[in-house]
Amino acid sequence: MKGYYAGLDIGGTNGRLKICGSAGEILGEFTAPGCSLNTDGAEKSRLRYRDLVLPALQELNLEPGCCQGICVAASGIDSPSDEQVCRSSFEEMGFPHEKLLVLNDCEVFLHMTEDPALVVISGTGSVCFGRDGNGSIYRTGGWNHIISDEGSGFDMGLKTLKAVGDDLSGRIKCPVLTPLIIKETGLDTLEKIDDFINANLMEKSEIARLSLFAYQAAVLGDHEAIRIHWECGEALWGLIWDTKTKMAAADKISLWLWGSVLVKNDIIRGMVEEKVREGLPGTKIGIPEMSALDTALKVARS
Repeated sequence: MKGYYAGLDIGGTNGRLKICGSAGEILGEFTAPGCSLNTDGAEKSRLRYRDLVLPALQELNLEPGCCQGICVAASGIDSPSDEQVCRSSFEEMGFPHEKLLVLNDCEVFLHMTEDPALVVISGTGSVCFGRDGNGSIYRTGGWNHIISDEGSGFDMGLKTLKAVGDDLSGRIKCPVLTPLIIKETGLDTLEKIDDFINANLMEKSEIARLSLFAYQAAVLGDHEAIRIHWECGEALWGLIWDTKTKMAAADKISLWLWGSVLVKNDIIRGMVEEKVREGLPGTKIGIPEMSALDTALKVARS
């Protein structure tokens, strides 16, 4: 049977799989609904992993046992026990134990360089990882969206719903944000907002997508939407700073920004970059040229 390598990037919203042959030729790229182990749980995550991987292998006429290397970069891998749960899901499919590497979907970017580095992700959720010159890895945030995920799309979406709710109750004014949310979602009463939150609190992607409307309103000058951006930018800077203080001192360090919020929301990204330039002068800031998916595939082949 034909050997191959596989890289996976499994976020809270989408799961992605990329497969290449032994010589590096791309055989296929696939997308399916994602999951986060720490919020969706082991069984739902196991099913999502299978729904992404098994149809892809079947389409390419590949067998799990013939995999020469697979790197799974997955959301919610927060402890050795989480790693084992994820690992067992792939071993159940037939992937060889010794060919399988499981990482948090943020941590995978630390493999882009051997030098001291930080990576902060803000997408549906948020987390920051750092690796110092001694090779020690440190983490801040990303534990779950109820007590953590600060500065994420979920955090921004929840703050947006709160601001709209405060507007509807007459406490504040959101002249751009509230009409936009009502138009796009139909959430025009406090009762509807309450029902929406209760129905979607554990499906955090539904709340996270409201961050797109907060961005639109901020661009148009809505002061409450701008405040939400400022608070989320401050929170992300806090993740970076707290992670850096745990690391051994280094003369030069790289900071990678990733996730839909930091990549696509130029307001948030600009705020974070300004904070880093002020608080950690000399830090090299950038967006990875290689995606998490391609990085995972590269690690799988290494």
